[in-house]
Amino acid sequence: MVGDTVYGDFMTKLDKLKERLLRRPVDMRFEEVKTILKNHGFENVRTKGSHFFFTDNKNVISIPVHNNTVKKTYLEKIIELLNLEA
Repeated sequence: MVGDTVYGDFMTKLDKLKERLLRRPVDMRFEEVKTILKNHGFENVRTKGSHFFFTDNKNVISIPVHNNTVKKTYLEKIIELLNLEA
């Protein structure tokens, strides 16, 4: 035990990003969304203008990025696609 922190009782950066995503913010930074998708086996296969296309070889999602942010509508689609809610 270090201070008030018990080992094994911590959240990784990815856990915190997923938790933030599930709170359904108005928008999220693209880098945060990309981290979540890559951790779930998705890769950016194409970019056309402001649209980034990610696939896991079964599913494809197109995410428009403006001002380095992803809007809530697309965050909802990501939550559904990754089955982050039971």
